[in-house]
Amino acid sequence: MEDEARNVYREVKDRHVLRTADVYQTEIEDGVTGYSDTLLAVVANFRNGGAPEGFNAQSMVGKSKRGEVALRLFAVVDPDTETFVRAGFKARGCLAVTGCASVVCSMLEGKTFDEALAITTDDVKTALDGVPVDKVYTLHFAIEAIRALVGDYLVHQGATLPQLDERVPCNSMSVPCIICEHCSLRSTRIDLKMAEA
Repeated sequence: MEDEARNVYREVKDRHVLRTADVYQTEIEDGVTGYSDTLLAVVANFRNGGAPEGFNAQSMVGKSKRGEVALRLFAVVDPDTETFVRAGFKARGCLAVTGCASVVCSMLEGKTFDEALAITTDDVKTALDGVPVDKVYTLHFAIEAIRALVGDYLVHQGATLPQLDERVPCNSMSVPCIICEHCSLRSTRIDLKMAEA
């Protein structure tokens, strides 16, 4: 007789697991309780996975504590207008981070940097008809990834740290900044600061 308490390979009922080139679900979820039908539809039908050809900006945000959850955004930016032409993503973690990444990519296309930076967690939450209460951090990841995407492009165009701070201000003690253990914008700022030393 098999000891259920010791069976670490036990299959969870109704487990939804995604494994594609662009989306890797690391959190094993027991069903989809708390997920809206809209969010599940976005995840099931995402069409903006991966890095678009010719991308000239990218970002990454995430966390590793209690499981890795991360998202990367990639974008083709029109240098003449600082407008997002195409956007794509890669996600690792849960269904919510995949949904947030996909919907943010759709929101970015056709927007200027200022319009993109005005996107809020509430905008993403509304587009998905909500996220589970224990996945609210994924909304913050999506917004921080947008900020890091803009920052990456600006720095590659030669922006200095003061210019970056003016366009994409950072509050290092804000909730989103604290939640994001890994943030490519934070790393970029550190690199620029070190270059000044």
